[in-house]
Amino acid sequence: MNNPSKNLKMVLEYLGITNLALAKALDIDPSVISRYLTGKRRLLAASPQMDAIAEYILARAQRVSDVEWLKDKFRAVGLPTDISTVFRFKQNLIMWLATDGETLRRNLGPSLPGDIAGAQRPAPTQREAAHLSDGDVLLGSLLIVLALRPQLSALQSGAVVDIFLSSDQLRIMQNEDVSQLLTEMIALNDLRFRMVVCVSGNTQAMSKLLDAYMPSLVSGHMQLSVVHGMTQTVTNTMHLLIPNSYAMLVTETAGTTAPPIGTVVRQVDFIAEAEQSFETAWRYAQPVLNIYGDDFSRSILEILYREFCTPGALDVVKDSVNPMFMSPEAYDRFLRTRGHSKEEFAWRSAEFLRFKSGMDGVLCEGMVYREILSLPRLNDIALTGRCRMAGLYFMERGYIDLDAEGCAAILSGYIEYLQTVPSYHMLILDDLSLLHQNNCWHLKQNQSLGINYWQDKEPVMLHSDQLLLLREFQTHFDRLWARGEGYIGNRSNVVSILMDVLERLKMITRDANSRR
Repeated sequence: MNNPSKNLKMVLEYLGITNLALAKALDIDPSVISRYLTGKRRLLAASPQMDAIAEYILARAQRVSDVEWLKDKFRAVGLPTDISTVFRFKQNLIMWLATDGETLRRNLGPSLPGDIAGAQRPAPTQREAAHLSDGDVLLGSLLIVLALRPQLSALQSGAVVDIFLSSDQLRIMQNEDVSQLLTEMIALNDLRFRMVVCVSGNTQAMSKLLDAYMPSLVSGHMQLSVVHGMTQTVTNTMHLLIPNSYAMLVTETAGTTAPPIGTVVRQVDFIAEAEQSFETAWRYAQPVLNIYGDDFSRSILEILYREFCTPGALDVVKDSVNPMFMSPEAYDRFLRTRGHSKEEFAWRSAEFLRFKSGMDGVLCEGMVYREILSLPRLNDIALTGRCRMAGLYFMERGYIDLDAEGCAAILSGYIEYLQTVPSYHMLILDDLSLLHQNNCWHLKQNQSLGINYWQDKEPVMLHSDQLLLLREFQTHFDRLWARGEGYIGNRSNVVSILMDVLERLKMITRDANSRR
């Protein structure tokens, strides 16, 4: 049974809104609010007070979790919850809070949550009309998220959305609900985002931005470019552009308390000219990450060579195993299974020797290498007898499945290096998080970052020498390393785990050989 006065009291308590604050916002006497809460005064759906209360509650509901809480309440009294617009959500809220909401709902029947005005309410207010027009004005990050969701959901797979931030200090892009929405849309529609950010020099602000979108940067779904320097401004702005159809303009003050204001624009000429301006900004901005497609060109091989084979400490996080630790003989054995011609085999074998000798030379000089492996991945390798990795490691395109004998050769190499090279260190963690699933990070400390991402149809490699990005990824690696560093028998325990996996792989190899 729906109890409007109880509902109003419940939502005010949930959002921490006092009677006095609500009365002040509505410019009415607090005693009126008290009478609404006790049911002594009717709160009609078509009244200006009801509209103002609904607006105020929506403005105070700052998180998606607040919306979910309200949806649960709607669901409990039989109101629809498949709400696609802010306007429809507000209508549901009014039906839930209004004294005559139950009667209206019975009269309108299954048409809800359509226009509850109809013949029973006056024409939409100016505020409501704005939600239905080409110039929606939205107060607060929650309304902005609700307005963006259906627009992004409707885009075709692989569509590109452009975002321009006049300052890295914009709070809207650091907002958890906004970042979750963009991440969700990437997973849903494989969307791609191009973001240009004016860097203010506030390292903390940029750190928050990078932290919020690190998974999207790692996957290559978000390309980030920066423009250094900005002038003092009264407000900061974000432009989110869906080509040819939609623009969301968000304005924030430089303070921390006022909510952001979002404006929806669908005027074709405005969007077209904004797109042209974005293309100019994108062209002259400095890419933070360079993205390489599925290729084993000389430039990509040289990037890998710089990471593994030039002086400097190297940190690696790998949800796989590393062919660099195979012996040349083991590498050549697997190459022969790939069906290359004599010439193709020869240059690949020579290239691996160049890499191997370069890495060994750096380690002999005492450079510190730290590598983190995934225990679930090692167990999967021991169970299946194979390891999926980018063909790049064998100078091929696409993906390859390294066989049990090849995986065993890598593990033998790991063990040998741990036992003979003091500057080589390894941790095996039981949880690398989704951020590291099916990819590999190389961090050449204070020099460059390389990420091999293997979750798309084709492998992608990302590379950067931007210090602002290196600092964030290095901090992330150091946190991971600290999870397992220093426990008793660290080195010997790692070797013990590797030997266990190695023995299981050898059994698979022996069984395979016996069946031949």
